Amino acid sequence: MLLLVVLVSLLSASYFYVQAVCNGLGKKRWAFAGLVFGPLLLPMFNMQKRMKAYRQYGIPGLLFNA
Repeated sequence: MLLLVVLVSLLSASYFYVQAVCNGLGKKRWAFAGLVFGPLLLPMFNMQKRMKAYRQYGIPGLLFNA
């Protein structure tokens, strides 16, 4: 059981590291948070990505008009 928890934490840390590098976020911070919190961090990570895009492009630049 402990091995499974460690494995999930390591996989989460590597996932968040790669995604942080791809999206221009702090890589060490997200890798450490992924190591500590595991997959529970995913909603917060997605919100951080969205907030960065809002700041960069503005809300009108991200909305699609039908």
